[in-house]
Amino acid sequence: MGKLLHAEWYTRFHDKIFWIFSAVIVLFNALVFSGSTVIHLTGCSALAESMKKEIATVIIACIYGGISLGGDFADRTLYHGLMTGKNRSSVILAKAAVFAAAMNFLLFLFPFLFVFVCSVKNGWGAAVSAGYLLHAAGVVLSLLVLGFAVSAASLLAAVCFRDVGRTIGIPVVLCFVMILLLNSAYAPAFARILPIGAFILVTDGTVSPADGMLLGAAWSMLLFTVSALVFRRAELR
Repeated sequence: MGKLLHAEWYTRFHDKIFWIFSAVIVLFNALVFSGSTVIHLTGCSALAESMKKEIATVIIACIYGGISLGGDFADRTLYHGLMTGKNRSSVILAKAAVFAAAMNFLLFLFPFLFVFVCSVKNGWGAAVSAGYLLHAAGVVLSLLVLGFAVSAASLLAAVCFRDVGRTIGIPVVLCFVMILLLNSAYAPAFARILPIGAFILVTDGTVSPADGMLLGAAWSMLLFTVSALVFRRAELR
């Protein structure tokens, strides 16, 4: 398992497409926020504001996910671990763990840069205490777990369809469906059960970090379990 993780980390770190997408996401969000008054927000308000536009970043990250995971199947690079005698469960777990970390980097790179800039420029905007720091750590952890759930959607699409096009297309279509649901009459209810909606609710204080973590963990476990079962039974060609 350790060798599989090392190989995945090495591949991801040296993946030029990953770094290109990182730069694209930062530049895209900088353009979205340019000319607006949000740059005058305090640090504690900046994260919640950036999460309101996070859906666009999710779509871009899903495109990367399709290229990366779909490409692994299309090019058969995913099978290298199997050819060395590793079992399918270990291969998919290593792939999922490193991919989830990479997706979280893409999802939250700009928000945390934005928070840093606003904090330096305008201050944090709230009294910092031990309890507040604990809550802030909970918010960050909750966002990361919710990010795992977002990445698991691309993983499931990859193991089901095993090509680049549909591994990009299915998660992107799901993102647009979620946009429609989160702008419907039942948006408050959907926001509490969809990871993208929970991004906003956790950061604005409507939902506690613990509830966000539970939601993210539930979606992550469900999607990964289904992905692992499909991959274990798939006929690999």
